[in-house]
Amino acid sequence: MATTLIKQPDIEAHDVAAINAGAKAKNAPLYAARQKIHPKRASGFFRRLKWIVMAVTLGIYYLTPWIRWDRGAFAPDQAVLIDFPNRRFYFFFIEIWPQEFIFIAGLLVMAGIGLFLVTSVAGRAWCGYTCPQTVWTDLFLVVERFFEGDRNARIKLDKAPWNFDKIRKRVLKHVTWIVIAVLTGGAWIFYFADAPTLLKDFVTFNAPFVAYGTVGVLTAT
Repeated sequence: MATTLIKQPDIEAHDVAAINAGAKAKNAPLYAARQKIHPKRASGFFRRLKWIVMAVTLGIYYLTPWIRWDRGAFAPDQAVLIDFPNRRFYFFFIEIWPQEFIFIAGLLVMAGIGLFLVTSVAGRAWCGYTCPQTVWTDLFLVVERFFEGDRNARIKLDKAPWNFDKIRKRVLKHVTWIVIAVLTGGAWIFYFADAPTLLKDFVTFNAPFVAYGTVGVLTAT
């Protein structure tokens, strides 16, 4: 029950207001109700630059496992491959063995330092253009905008009663999101095995269980 203080002669008016406000705050709900955010489509030079960066980064992630690199008859021809069974790491013309892992550690340290440097000097550039969360969020927003329209149309759709058109748009949007999530998880496992062979085994249900498990976990997250 809220407590209201009655003004006394020796208490200033602003003191009463402050104390009453504090009493009301104690009875306020612990969590605020969730309010959905509907970002509006932006335009201009930096937005076009962001589209280009998004296309490049997504292209690198999805297409890199399919790049071929001739290493001879007894070596895999995948340009970038983390070969756990044979304990090798291939990166184009670079081949790293377990005893050379110190080079990987050095590269990771330099990458970490580079990331810290970029975020400290141009944190907004990293978070706004190349951060994976930002890139995939942009991709999901593109899908949402394609099926449901821009900000005003999405707000109107949220307030509209459930009918065939609303259900159709929501189902198509979420199915597309799931497909993107599956493709994202699928692209990740292709870095650890020959991509064409693993894809064939995956769709014919002959791939290792760990492949399906990894894709499932990445899809769900």
